[in-house]
Amino acid sequence: MGLRDDIQADLAEAFDDDLSDAVTAFTGTRTVASDTDSGIDDWMLPPGEPSASALTYTGRGVFDKKFYEDKESATIQITDVLLTCLQSEITETPYFDDKINDYRVVTVTPDPANTSYDIQLRQV
Repeated sequence: MGLRDDIQADLAEAFDDDLSDAVTAFTGTRTVASDTDSGIDDWMLPPGEPSASALTYTGRGVFDKKFYEDKESATIQITDVLLTCLQSEITETPYFDDKINDYRVVTVTPDPANTSYDIQLRQV
């Protein structure tokens, strides 16, 4: 077991025990373009507008509404929220403009050990 695995295990244990009252489950969605509706390779059909489908992912983390107090930046608004979640407990990597629990993803920053994400969220 490497250092990264040890850190993730320790953080997951903290999420289960010490931080359990602050940890919230979340659902994220992303609209992705799809070439076909059915998923079948329709290479003989004329090209058309790609259809959109929703990619849904889940995880759990800590939502911090005091995010703006810690940062001095023009890119952070007073209503922004910081979501800290474990990379091992999220089913898909979040991207800019995804929707998470009625918020829009502004930035996604992995920690140096690649064990968690700090996700800046903005009200939709």
